[in-house]
Amino acid sequence: MRLYLVRHGEALPPDLDPDRGLSDHGQDQAARVGKRLCQRGLRISDIRSSKKARARQTAEIIATELPGEIRPSTEAGLSPGDSVEAFAAGLRHQKQDLMVVGHLPFLPALATHLLEGQSASPLSLPTSGVLILRREDEYGWSLEDRMLPEGQS
Repeated sequence: MRLYLVRHGEALPPDLDPDRGLSDHGQDQAARVGKRLCQRGLRISDIRSSKKARARQTAEIIATELPGEIRPSTEAGLSPGDSVEAFAAGLRHQKQDLMVVGHLPFLPALATHLLEGQSASPLSLPTSGVLILRREDEYGWSLEDRMLPEGQS
């Protein structure tokens, strides 16, 4: 099972949009992430996002770039300050690949929790970045890949 952790695209500042939806650049970032994942052969049917506008919009845009008719869903417990333990525990029963679109610090904290300190360096995740984790067994995970936005290394 693979877990795709995607940070939302660039959001509008709160003075322009109190809900902090995606900027034009953020929408473009989300579309490019979806295209890059599609080029890698990603076939996924389950995309979950936080309820915040920027994450929800990113998930919806990515879904349009992937094969099949994917309907992203929102889920409580994926907001920036939420605890990762409950979500991580729920992954034990997940059989199919899953994409989670969310925020800092939740996504890197979730990855670190699942990897149990395997990462030698802190897991940074810029806007529209992707961490790909692979479950080795019921409890063990490894970092399979990291996709940074184009132009970043």
